[in-house]
Amino acid sequence: MEILPHRLLFIASIGNPAPYQKTRHSAGHLLLDALKPLLETTMPNTGLYHETWKSPAYMNESGPRLVRRLEQWATERANRLERIAVATRASSSTPSIPAQTTYPTTLVILHDELSIAQGKVRVVRGGPESFSLRGHRGLISICETLRKKGLYPRSSGNKSASGPLADLSILRIGLGIGRPTSHETKAVSDYVLKTVTDKELKAYHDAAMPVVGTIRDELLRPAGKA
Repeated sequence: MEILPHRLLFIASIGNPAPYQKTRHSAGHLLLDALKPLLETTMPNTGLYHETWKSPAYMNESGPRLVRRLEQWATERANRLERIAVATRASSSTPSIPAQTTYPTTLVILHDELSIAQGKVRVVRGGPESFSLRGHRGLISICETLRKKGLYPRSSGNKSASGPLADLSILRIGLGIGRPTSHETKAVSDYVLKTVTDKELKAYHDAAMPVVGTIRDELLRPAGKA
């Protein structure tokens, strides 16, 4: 069945660079690795409407580079879709219902989640106003950068802004990594920076298919629909 997207999706994973790329703290990156081939096979012909991007920054510094890349991509992709729509209308010999030419953008953030069981997934729509960030430094960095730029939540001074980020949505997809019995800072730090086992990696990969369904639903979500 043909998929007719209603929005643009910037699917970004956050974690840590080498030598921590395969640690629990980088579960978002490992989930993205599992997702990418599934998106190609289960959502063919939709690549124009979504992008996958792996943050190269350390977790607590994720925001600035991620948001900068989001702005660049959303602008480029919106312009490209507009050019395609114009060319299609110009080459059509019969009148038809105009195709959608403007698309709101959803920032999909893939991240590790300490508060849920290993391999389980929690999906949250929105930033801290919807559900606590639970001290997650990567999410805090991203949401703070968006707030400073007036992108999310939309600041009063930017209500008249237009373009692909004028009605930005956030979809947080947290992949459970479990947690240590001790809540002491060092114990938690040691736990999240430990390399994942083969069993854990399989659990992350098993979570990928349900996440594909979530992404597909978001791609089809009409503008203005909660």
